[in-house]
Amino acid sequence: MTGADNRPRVHIVSPLVLRTIFAAILLALPLFSAHGRTWTDASGQNRLDAELVDVNSEGRVFLNTGRPANVEIDLKELSAADQQYVRDELQRRRKTLEAELSDKPGLVQYGEPRKLAELANPAITESSGIACSRVHPGVFWTHNDAGHEGRLYAFDLKGRDLGSCLLAGIDAFDWEDIASFTMDGKNCLLVGDIGNNGLHADVQLLYLVEEPPLDPATGVKVKQVPVVQTINVAYEDRLRNCEALAVDVTTRTILIISKEKTPATAVYALPWPKNDPQKVCTAKKIATIKFPLVTAMDVSPDGRRAIVGTYRHAYEFSRAANETWDTAFSRKPVEVVLPVRRQGEGICYGPDGKTLYLTSEKRPTPLWEVPVQ
Repeated sequence: MTGADNRPRVHIVSPLVLRTIFAAILLALPLFSAHGRTWTDASGQNRLDAELVDVNSEGRVFLNTGRPANVEIDLKELSAADQQYVRDELQRRRKTLEAELSDKPGLVQYGEPRKLAELANPAITESSGIACSRVHPGVFWTHNDAGHEGRLYAFDLKGRDLGSCLLAGIDAFDWEDIASFTMDGKNCLLVGDIGNNGLHADVQLLYLVEEPPLDPATGVKVKQVPVVQTINVAYEDRLRNCEALAVDVTTRTILIISKEKTPATAVYALPWPKNDPQKVCTAKKIATIKFPLVTAMDVSPDGRRAIVGTYRHAYEFSRAANETWDTAFSRKPVEVVLPVRRQGEGICYGPDGKTLYLTSEKRPTPLWEVPVQ
């Protein structure tokens, strides 16, 4: 193929000619622009007006002097002040890019799932929900499904048994999910007794507790924890069987999703209510999502993403800073491939708000991680 070569050119500068380049360009050019800066070499004797373009992984700095070809200089050949400027500028650009990406939904990409462990505690026979500790990174909480006492179990990334504790005075009718979050300066767990297989219960129960005291080496320090708040929930349209619960602390909203056999699944929102154990709070339907058998959910700590788990895969809904959850759940989600689990009903974000962790209701109980790619 013939024709003009319009590819950008780069001049590679060795330390031996660096001083000459600085001097020659400085004499030939006026001040570059308001966006450039005066660069100084390591000797402090030579200066150059140019704009930072980029830095590669080998520490080569690309400068735009206003000519068609960029100048390439080793970072170590610049003054200490210029080296620090390069580092600061790269960090500023990185933060700017992260801020821009955070306003664009659905940009988290996940890698291959990996099995971390099997839970050692034989009492965990039906892990129906999972939540990460907000106090101890690498520690998680879970609970059993229906027909068990109201007990929370702790374990770590290796599946070690870290003990358990009871919710004082509480029976577990059909515990289906758990959420962890920090609100009003307190690290909390919200347990959802929201299962309703026969659709006989017109009110379902949520239990708020402060995260139980725990030592990552020796385990849970108490036998039981008091319930700080009991929330009675009814749904505005009909009786529902639900297995997915999450809390968005940024809007102080509780989200609940129904479990349906057909792709007409209801999403409900409930503003965090005042502490009134006698009041029944009405959760309002905000969306219908088009996949069945939802068994788990969590919301990232920044309130920007909701991961919704099913028996097969998961779906991540994202919202921009100025969007409501109504809008987010009306958008097509990003599918997240999950490993094959027998009756997988637990999913949560890790402390980073991105990495996913999964359990299953069948023994031996696996602990899976879905890392960010």
